[in-house]
Amino acid sequence: MSTPEQQREAVQADAAFGTDLYRKLTPRGNVVFSPASIAAALKLALAGARGETAAELAHALHLGDPGPAAAAASPRSLAGIRPGDAVTLRAPSTLWLESALSVKDNFLAVLGDAAAVERCDFQHAPEAARAAINRAVAEQTGGKIADLLPPGLIDALTRLVLVNAIYLNAPWEHKFPADKTRDKTFYPERALPAPVPLMQLDASLAFSHGDGYQAALLPYRGGALAMAVVLPDGPLSEFTAALAEAGGAGGIVSGLLAGGEQRQVELSLPRFRVEASFRLDDTLQSLGVRRAFTDAADFGGICDQPLSVSAVVHKAYIDVGEEGTEAAAATAVAIRPLALRRPLQPDVRLVLDRPFLFVIADTRTGLPLFLGQFTRPAPRSPGA
Repeated sequence: MSTPEQQREAVQADAAFGTDLYRKLTPRGNVVFSPASIAAALKLALAGARGETAAELAHALHLGDPGPAAAAASPRSLAGIRPGDAVTLRAPSTLWLESALSVKDNFLAVLGDAAAVERCDFQHAPEAARAAINRAVAEQTGGKIADLLPPGLIDALTRLVLVNAIYLNAPWEHKFPADKTRDKTFYPERALPAPVPLMQLDASLAFSHGDGYQAALLPYRGGALAMAVVLPDGPLSEFTAALAEAGGAGGIVSGLLAGGEQRQVELSLPRFRVEASFRLDDTLQSLGVRRAFTDAADFGGICDQPLSVSAVVHKAYIDVGEEGTEAAAATAVAIRPLALRRPLQPDVRLVLDRPFLFVIADTRTGLPLFLGQFTRPAPRSPGA
């Protein structure tokens, strides 16, 4: 059982890793991804990594301890979030193992209840195995993440696939009145203004005006989870480049949770839906995870057969509306053998009618479950 200090350090690590990914994955367009899901899947791999392979993974994940026990603690903590009766949150991790692969007992013992174990026949029926994994992920994410593993990613040489999935369905504590939603103009960077349905809310919210940004915290029912919306004073692209100076996405959320002042906020927020998919191999290598993808990889904690990572894929979905938020994400790490109330007068007005950042976090710890940006409305079909 991890101590409160260890939990705090693990959350700070995931938040820092999420900020690193955000700066790599969000050059301009609408984006959503789950730092928690990606970190959880990579930590399943870290639990079996050794030597420099483990050190590189731990460094990219901002973990001071590259040991197997520390790696297994994060997926377990993620699955242990208790959002309350009003919110649906699932975050299962699964090891999909080749039926003939002999895995070291210690690897499974270290992971314990952090991940379920499923056996499948990659060697003789890789396409059936791929379909089974995709089907399980779709079920775990309410059908929002389909075909996580694209054709060709799994073949007869695949030995295991480490998967984490997250599904969230959460109503707002303060719902946006649907009759107040109006089409308004949104002002993207380096693009023409475009219409967007802008929801309106007047409520008492945690608010902060930091160095170069304004931020508000929108709680989901029960208060265990919340979405932070962050509006830079200037262009989002410039703010993203300097995000570390603001303490990263995790620092902004932590500031709102710990020091955000309750203010009566008149909030205007776009109703939006964003889907994104990523092949993360190059991104992770740019963050220093290199050996894991090469013949120099050491996953000796998993089995005696030399292994390396062949691919890391991620998909995410978010739908934000007047009633609440539905979001889902999934990450897979494929591994194969080597070489093988009464209205008050608002005192703050926050209109998100230009590019902004959003974070959905656990309000108890600040763990960022989803992170992304909204930069421009989706094109409308004729007659819409």
